Amino acid sequence: MSRGNQEKLINYIFTILLFPLFLTSCNIDNKRSVSYWLWAGITTDDAPPNSEYYIYQGRIDTETDEPIYTRLGLYPHPLKSSKVVLVYRINGLLPNVNYVVDLFLENVAHWHSHPLKISGIQLDFDSPTSKLPEYSKFLNEFRKHLSEKYIISITGLGDWLFSNQQQSLFSISTCVDEIVFQLYQGRSYLYDFDKFVIKLSEYTQSFRIGLLHEVHTPSTIESLKSNPNYGGIIYFIQKNL
Repeated sequence: MSRGNQEKLINYIFTILLFPLFLTSCNIDNKRSVSYWLWAGITTDDAPPNSEYYIYQGRIDTETDEPIYTRLGLYPHPLKSSKVVLVYRINGLLPNVNYVVDLFLENVAHWHSHPLKISGIQLDFDSPTSKLPEYSKFLNEFRKHLSEKYIISITGLGDWLFSNQQQSLFSISTCVDEIVFQLYQGRSYLYDFDKFVIKLSEYTQSFRIGLLHEVHTPSTIESLKSNPNYGGIIYFIQKNL
């Protein structure tokens, strides 16, 4: 065999061996997306057009005997988006599951009238680590009451990763479609940011991360790309002070 043919054969074998790895890499990248939180005072004009939007709908307060819903954020209107998730902030104790499901479906109907398909719901609840077992029970019940055609997303605290409630965290991961670990507080990233990234690089369940829009992010997040459970970023957009 000539030297030229030998090189062609070697290149051919090398390509065959690498092809499955290439496909795996493509599949992983396709699962990762970039989305934007549209909180109160933020509109689609503040985010790239036709993006995935997580649209804040309001706050559920449970300090009283009956939950109180305060309508906030964008009202239903026509918009172009590849994915829309409705977001609800929960303050206080966890509300009745049926109350949240009914509220969500009522809002979905308003958005559908424009028409706009709603992909799912996100619950923004800062559960203390000691209360994760209770939150897990709530979310498992919530999944039973909400149609499978809607995804369930929740925000997560970085402290959850270092708690002694890993079994509850695993249980939560099995009943929701994504946990979005918020790596910021206010207008700054968490202290010891890299510590949380290292922990997430080994995380074994589906997750995304929440970052600040147009704020320099430490380069250490690149290490997350090696974790096949990493689903991408949701950026929190803030108005300049």
